[in-house]
Amino acid sequence: MDTIYTLPQLGESTIEYRLSFRPFIAFLKAQQRTYQTTSGLFELYNYLIDQFSTAQDQEDGHGQPVDALELKKLFQLATVVVLPLDPTKRTIPYAFGTSVPLKMFHVSDAFEQLVTQTANFLVDLPNQISVQQRQRFIYQLILEKCYGIRTSEAAAPSFHFQHKQKGLVKYYRLDINASFTEPRLDGSLPPLESAWIDFARDATPLPDDVEPLPVDAFLFEGFSFFQLEDITEAETIQQLQDVFAHLHSDTEPIIYHRFESALRNLCGQPNLQIGIVPLPQVNGKFVAHPASKTRSIFLRHAEADPDFFTDDRAQQMITHLFGNPSPHIFPDLQGLSPEKQQMLNDQGYRSFLMYPISSGGEVLGILEMGSPRADTFNENVLAKIEQIIPLIQELLRYQLNQFQSNLEQLIRKKFTSLQPSVEWKFYETAWQYLRRGQSESAGSDTIPVRFQQVYPLYGAVDIRNSSVERHKATQLDLANQLTAVENLFADPNFPSSSERPEQLRVASFQCQHKLLAGPLPEEEQEITLFLEREINSYFRILEANHPLLQSTIQAYFRRVDPDTGLFNQAVKRYERSMDWLNVTVNEYIDNEEKKLQRIHPHYFERYRTDGTEYTMYVGQSIAPHLSFEPALVQQLCQWQLTSMVQMAQLTHQLLPSLPLPLQTTQLILAHNHPVDISFRHDERRLDVEGSYSIRYEVLKKRIDKAVVDGRQERLTQPDTIALVYSHTSELAVYLPYIAQLQADGQLADRLDYLNLEPMQGIVHLKALRLHILYPEPAHA
Repeated sequence: MDTIYTLPQLGESTIEYRLSFRPFIAFLKAQQRTYQTTSGLFELYNYLIDQFSTAQDQEDGHGQPVDALELKKLFQLATVVVLPLDPTKRTIPYAFGTSVPLKMFHVSDAFEQLVTQTANFLVDLPNQISVQQRQRFIYQLILEKCYGIRTSEAAAPSFHFQHKQKGLVKYYRLDINASFTEPRLDGSLPPLESAWIDFARDATPLPDDVEPLPVDAFLFEGFSFFQLEDITEAETIQQLQDVFAHLHSDTEPIIYHRFESALRNLCGQPNLQIGIVPLPQVNGKFVAHPASKTRSIFLRHAEADPDFFTDDRAQQMITHLFGNPSPHIFPDLQGLSPEKQQMLNDQGYRSFLMYPISSGGEVLGILEMGSPRADTFNENVLAKIEQIIPLIQELLRYQLNQFQSNLEQLIRKKFTSLQPSVEWKFYETAWQYLRRGQSESAGSDTIPVRFQQVYPLYGAVDIRNSSVERHKATQLDLANQLTAVENLFADPNFPSSSERPEQLRVASFQCQHKLLAGPLPEEEQEITLFLEREINSYFRILEANHPLLQSTIQAYFRRVDPDTGLFNQAVKRYERSMDWLNVTVNEYIDNEEKKLQRIHPHYFERYRTDGTEYTMYVGQSIAPHLSFEPALVQQLCQWQLTSMVQMAQLTHQLLPSLPLPLQTTQLILAHNHPVDISFRHDERRLDVEGSYSIRYEVLKKRIDKAVVDGRQERLTQPDTIALVYSHTSELAVYLPYIAQLQADGQLADRLDYLNLEPMQGIVHLKALRLHILYPEPAHA
């Protein structure tokens, strides 16, 4: 007689499940009708129907109850129907029984063997399948059989579980085919709740205000077919892949521990020792990274001689190893030098593998494996390792990138991201550190990096009213979405019999009213949450259950951003316009700055705001090997004016093509007095120093919000250049170039001399507003 596996903990005590053959008999009769009465298969189904009908009569009390031996014969007959008629079914671990509670009346030899080999791993099953998973399985069964709603794409529900044995973790999947199970209910079915469907689809837990499906009122009749599969290999490979999802959040020891544990499970050897050793290079040569000695099985136990693993030795060893980049297997340590054999043998290793890892000719690292058993690394183990070589490559590549990043971070920590024009100064300072014998960790501000008496030039191209335009675009999208929602409510196919649609319609109307009245920030947030969490969720339910509304709802969701749940057409037009303008301006500045560097080396910083700002410093201290003439500053002032005109013309040309017609404003700060700049270690950049120089920095930060005195009018306006100055002498240097641009027809003759309203800490500022002329468009 078969072993009967019973696990009552898996089921719910309130659910009644009765072994019955009625659903299976109905299935057999349906299959029989597909064959002619003269066919052999028709006769086969006739025989099967007769056998199971007789057994059902016995179960119903018209004879002796079906005993265990008779059950085994019946389920062997059922196997002919459920599994293909070929010899491979003998190797499939399967069983017949009831699902709730889980009770198996007949199991295959393969099933019995698998359970026996693993010390009955099924005892772990109840603790690994949650109450919610069991409830969801029962909901799925009732919804499909009683309401005709299929809530799972899978052919059969599956439960995954694991079993630990002898230091390894094995993973299994149990598929439950409940085709021959019928839930029965005396009386009428309760009205369908959409929340039941969501729960069965694993979309959302049951809300507190929704009555659960009364599963304990159902009687479950029939039997289930179970298939068991060992999925350790697939699950382990998935775990190895999951390591990469946490590369940036987990520490290196955790990453390696997870990777090595999964690799041991994959190979089925709990005592396997693993080393994954990246091979970094500096200036094209392999180096002896200290971490390699802890990661490598071999180096960890190598000679204590500090000269054993030097940069030169590493270069020599690695070059030799990758001369033949195939796996090097030493089944009983034979093939290694006597010294290496003795060293590994002393540590308990009896077989060893060394696998050079490369990709497209790029040397990445080495995979090492050591085992306390001889002849461990056979073709089967190698085949498993081959499956995950791409993952090992990625892990090594990540480690090499980390090494390179740490190297660059060390340079940035001591210095900064260096521009070629000032790089020499930081090398000079580094040499002073070395010459004075200071350690790498010594305070980096003991020797300042300073450039004295440099001339600053500042300019900004801003997007006019960018914050206002973004706000308008956001509100337009909200208004359009609420209109679309209202149109859906008005659809003749929209269900209006329940209370929920009316609640949403009222809430939508209130949102529209708030939007028209000009919502407060918190009200705007309420509107977005209402659309995202309530409207969209409800529409998804309607889409699944009301075929006549599907096309209309799908058209609505095509306009919804999947990340935000909101319409974003207007915001996208705004962002595309912003990006187009900024890319145009930044490309122009980048190209111009390269030309200016060829005229004279200087330090240049560009900042991305809603538009673009730049600051340029030029002076003798930045390029001491070159002659610096004051005329160079005048040349750069001329470039400032000309470039502002050209950038305004470029952005003006874009206006007809922009999704949203945004305009730019242009601003220059005139300042003809030199300042001192030094390297700030807290911000890792060059900045002004000294009280006078700091005033210049304050001016830069305030003037973009400057207002014309007595007018309540912003200084910066489209189609103009605002030239801000404190003293007439600062303006004088620009006047000849303004006159030249007027003569060339690029600036209008009109000049607006303006006084600016006082700002925090700044008074008596003046400005000259220049009006830009645009060339006539070419006619065909």
